[in-house]
Amino acid sequence: MADCNTVTFTASDGMKVAFPLDFLIERGAIVADKINSENIMDVMGCSNQLWIPGFPAKYFIRDIVAIDFTEEDEPPTLPDFVDDGHDFTNRPNVSCKAEYVGYVGQTMRFEGWADDYDKRIIAVEFSLDGGEHWTRQSTEGTDAVRWVWWTFDWIPEEEGDYRMLVRSVNEDGKSSPTPAAHAFQVLAAIE
Repeated sequence: MADCNTVTFTASDGMKVAFPLDFLIERGAIVADKINSENIMDVMGCSNQLWIPGFPAKYFIRDIVAIDFTEEDEPPTLPDFVDDGHDFTNRPNVSCKAEYVGYVGQTMRFEGWADDYDKRIIAVEFSLDGGEHWTRQSTEGTDAVRWVWWTFDWIPEEEGDYRMLVRSVNEDGKSSPTPAAHAFQVLAAIE
């Protein structure tokens, strides 16, 4: 349809949301079914999700079963957006995953994503002492549009129970107010 100005997404639960087509194109919106080659179901718990860079995630409809392109007399207006402190409760955001059991002297790999909507992520930081001290790893070549997929390798020297805290840092120097946490156990080296 040459004069299409509206895109309406319908979720499996019947929820519908409509956006102006021009807005979705300008923002580079996508319907994602994978994150870094992993099925989105394993990462986010849904079959797909609309992502609109720089727009609050509360508008990202999930489990889309229909997309309708229409010409309306008036395209839908965007919801008024004022950052009231509830839309970006953990900005910048970060995740962390790793094995739950490691071994003394053997490398453990921690990985995850970091994002801050319309701000560039410049570093990811790690702490094994409850946030007393942080190890910083810079994230080179990032931009404000794409999520940062980070990896961090650590070699445990002692057995025990551990908890890795991870936070991301944006271009303004602000770090995640609520770090991601991954609890794991380190066992004696396998002979």
